[in-house]
Amino acid sequence: MTTPEATAKILESEVNAVKGYLAALSEFDLQKPSACENWSVADVMAHLAGQDHALVIRKGLEGDYSPPEGAPAVANHNEDEFAQRIFNRALATKEQHGGNLTAYLIQRLEEVVEVFNSVGPQDWEKLCYWPPGPEQVQTLLSQRVAELTMHTWDIRSVLDDQYHLSDDAVSVLIDGVDRAVRRAFRPDPSINTPITHRFVIEGASATKKDIVIGFAGAQIGPASSEEPDVTFECDGESYVLIMYGRLKIADALAHGQLYFDGNSALAVGFGRRFVGG
Repeated sequence: MTTPEATAKILESEVNAVKGYLAALSEFDLQKPSACENWSVADVMAHLAGQDHALVIRKGLEGDYSPPEGAPAVANHNEDEFAQRIFNRALATKEQHGGNLTAYLIQRLEEVVEVFNSVGPQDWEKLCYWPPGPEQVQTLLSQRVAELTMHTWDIRSVLDDQYHLSDDAVSVLIDGVDRAVRRAFRPDPSINTPITHRFVIEGASATKKDIVIGFAGAQIGPASSEEPDVTFECDGESYVLIMYGRLKIADALAHGQLYFDGNSALAVGFGRRFVGG
């Protein structure tokens, strides 16, 4: 697993790589549909700019993980309402900053790089506010890398069909899939017996993961010694694109980005149960 200090450098590298790209986008580019359904490129940029991670981290470093002004209490967290608030905040940010949106986003990205680079070795485990429940500074760092790189993909993949995630970003995203999985599958009382889906990930970030879906939702962990119900094989980029909701199982299978062995109904059913958040 990548150290927090190394992850902070990956974040800085990803920010540096995307700043020039965003600054070069035309007004026509900003209005194009992104890979996020019903969101334009500008909408995605507004979403990235509308989240004040630097404030949350600074408060956490001072020992304060209470909700910032206007943020909901953890006790009131609802996953679907959380997603709606994200959408509303993006639209408000876009309306507020208008023609200065790109500059504002770049400013926000630079702020978050600065604050993470300021974290001392003894501070990575300090808690910060997060709507579903307090998270450590190092966890929010990984989440920020994931959010930035996935939303960069949402923008760049529709403007450049040859764009790929960096190997460093993929390694951080794979480590963060456990949190994505908890949000991606809702409780399902119709599942009487847990279903084990094994992902065999090849390439630079080779590993094996078991995603077990049951009536209470989904859990992820290292591959066990037990035989899974279905096994998927893919590279690291395809795995994270699937698990972060950017690539549908059916499409990945059809385009040769994903292969499976086992029950075909369970393979397709994995994608159908995926809700995201």
